[in-house]
Amino acid sequence: MENSQEYKDKRYPELVGEKLRRMRQDRGLSLQEVCAKSGGSFVVSTLSAYERGKRSLSLERLCELAEIYGQTPMSMLDIEAGSEFQRSVTSNGPLRISLDNLQRLRPEERRPLETYLAFLRELRNDPSREMLTIRKEDLAYLSALYGVRPQALKDYLEKEGILLTL
Repeated sequence: MENSQEYKDKRYPELVGEKLRRMRQDRGLSLQEVCAKSGGSFVVSTLSAYERGKRSLSLERLCELAEIYGQTPMSMLDIEAGSEFQRSVTSNGPLRISLDNLQRLRPEERRPLETYLAFLRELRNDPSREMLTIRKEDLAYLSALYGVRPQALKDYLEKEGILLTL
């Protein structure tokens, strides 16, 4: 059972990569053309690694690709809603982030989470200062940023009092 869960968690970057490849191909673009559209911000080897799920995509890079493809960053992370992976990550229900408790993390641990949460708050036009609800896709994306399995990130954030399960 544990091996099956680990496989699903490792598969998420590949699923995101597959979606990135489909989006590029749907627009009739080669890797080289995307690099050119980025003004040199991307190189072919990096884009290829993203598409193969071999390299984690930062929030900033995700936003750059979203702009090139004419998509929202969240739509780029939206993997088939019925996937087994997504059901496994949120079998415990919605997740809340205690914004007040973010200070419990070291600055280098906190920075990617704060950046992503600020992005979500702006996207949702959510002025809340104490609590933010996140979706399963958010947790999966954050785990890719941190280079850990979604369950490992969830467990760590819960232990620190940052992630509260409803």
